[in-house]
Amino acid sequence: MSEAEPVQAGGETKEQKFARLATKRTQAALTKIRLLGNLTGSSYRYTDEQANRILGSLRQAVDELEGKFRKVRGQRMGSEPFAL
Repeated sequence: MSEAEPVQAGGETKEQKFARLATKRTQAALTKIRLLGNLTGSSYRYTDEQANRILGSLRQAVDELEGKFRKVRGQRMGSEPFAL
């Protein structure tokens, strides 16, 4: 029998808080990425260099995030997508 996880201020466990914040922040990040996609419309003009800088910045940020998750857990993350 395992011990119940302590409830934090606000009446939620650490896992519940993580799930709540991860869902909210992931959705916000995806919304911003979709807004960047709107810049590809015919109302805007951009160079390949500008597009590549945006894409490179996003890839770098995702790589850094993945590294943080891996470092904290000290193991490889599974190949399963994160379910929110």
